[in-house]
Amino acid sequence: MDAKNDAELVHLARAGNRDAYDELIRRYERSIWGLACILVNDRCEAEDLTQEAFLRAWLNLDLLMDPAKFGPWLRRIVFGVSIDWLRVFRPDLYRLTDVKTELELSGQSAQAESALGQLQAIEMRRRVWSAVERLPPRYRLPLTLFHLDGLSHIKVAEALGVSVGTARSLVTRARQKLQPMLGSYAREVLPALEDLIKEQTMRESAMLHITDGKSVAGTLRQSGIPGEVSIYGDLMYEGPAPAGLSAEEWRETRARFMAAPGGLRPTLDDARQYLTECENALAAYSRHEEVVIWLDHALSRQLILIKVLDWFSRQNLGRVKVSLICVGDYPGMDRFAGLGQLTANQLASLADTRLPVGEAQYRTAQAAWNAFTSADPTEIERFVQTDTSALPFIAAALRRHLEQFPSVENGLSRTERQALSVLRDHGPLSGLRLFFAVQRLEEQIFMGDGSFYGMMADLSAARYPLVEASDTPEHGLGSVGITQIGRDVIEGRADHIALNGIDQWRGGVHLKGDQAAWRWDAATGRIVRF
Repeated sequence: MDAKNDAELVHLARAGNRDAYDELIRRYERSIWGLACILVNDRCEAEDLTQEAFLRAWLNLDLLMDPAKFGPWLRRIVFGVSIDWLRVFRPDLYRLTDVKTELELSGQSAQAESALGQLQAIEMRRRVWSAVERLPPRYRLPLTLFHLDGLSHIKVAEALGVSVGTARSLVTRARQKLQPMLGSYAREVLPALEDLIKEQTMRESAMLHITDGKSVAGTLRQSGIPGEVSIYGDLMYEGPAPAGLSAEEWRETRARFMAAPGGLRPTLDDARQYLTECENALAAYSRHEEVVIWLDHALSRQLILIKVLDWFSRQNLGRVKVSLICVGDYPGMDRFAGLGQLTANQLASLADTRLPVGEAQYRTAQAAWNAFTSADPTEIERFVQTDTSALPFIAAALRRHLEQFPSVENGLSRTERQALSVLRDHGPLSGLRLFFAVQRLEEQIFMGDGSFYGMMADLSAARYPLVEASDTPEHGLGSVGITQIGRDVIEGRADHIALNGIDQWRGGVHLKGDQAAWRWDAATGRIVRF
């Protein structure tokens, strides 16, 4: 086993080879124990936390997207379990005893990939550690936490039970106190320390994280993962998304749809401003060293993914790396609805699983985006029959998109059909209860309540209403029930489009009139001309 690298051992362990995982434990046990020692300042507790970290890693091994990054991923796990322990048992922790002894016992210098790990690798490491040990205890711990594994000021603050501003101040003062203590040593020591400080400053701003909404963005900011967090949140599963538009034309087309009358919609100026901010979030890539895209498997996020990757594929990225975290489940969650479900620590555990975006991902995204924006929806059918493994969730997402086309049986989209079926079988429901009942019928939830209430409002305001509501459905209040016409439609005795017409977009396809040129045939699983 010694000749195998980490990635090979992870693959063997995933296949059930316990000897391979035992070898991973042997390689990392001392270094992980040393990190736990530094965090909790208790050698016995560190042993228990080390075992818990290895157990969690074993149970979640399938989540590690890049097996070569087992070491950094494992350090993130032990950091999480140690911080949880500190929060419960040592909220007042302000000291660290004998840092040098713990590090050398653990062999941390041989494994650490951070700035202090690099300093340990040079001959002056004992001098640096000696100076660190002479710092007052109040400054010793925050300096070590901040520079040991690149931990953010937020995580340092969480460990110490202080504000982020206080944690930042403690780290800065610790560095200021450390420099004169090293002044009498060899000339190369101070430049090395300055490199350490410079590297940590860079790491704080080197990453740009892009996700789809305020909820995930807010949790990412709380997670302590270094970097700037921005939002690209255009929900393209509804409204026009035609091919061939310039950036300005795209922004104006989408803004006018977002600001159309009805429901709780933004003003046209607000919609334009929001879409401009989304564009600016992508354009900011040039100020960073790495862009990390955080999305999940649902249709709405997969459409954002292919739009964003298509855009990046046409930029001159230079030395900027683009990475992707895209998941379809999470351990312990029977029904994973998306990244918005996860806590800050759970999101942090995914950070080291990111994979670089390469030619295969860009090529697949370009093909998917061209198919989605095409005026011919059979382009999507042709795309999903190709090799889409570079983006493993896109094929299922686009098939679900096709199911939103009017049905050949009754002119209803899948979501409309599910809503009318629930109302027929269970009677009138509040808007909120109806929304949740329909979501339970989805394999992957992609539609928010606002979009759903707008759909119900359209059905109730149609020339021949399919539902009736006792209050405004867009607010999720009152009772929604099915009409007799709605029963006729859901049972195939009438056609919604023939009765009420249609003027809607599905990606690049504009459905208009009393027939709808394209329909979804559930029996054959195909999109057909009608």
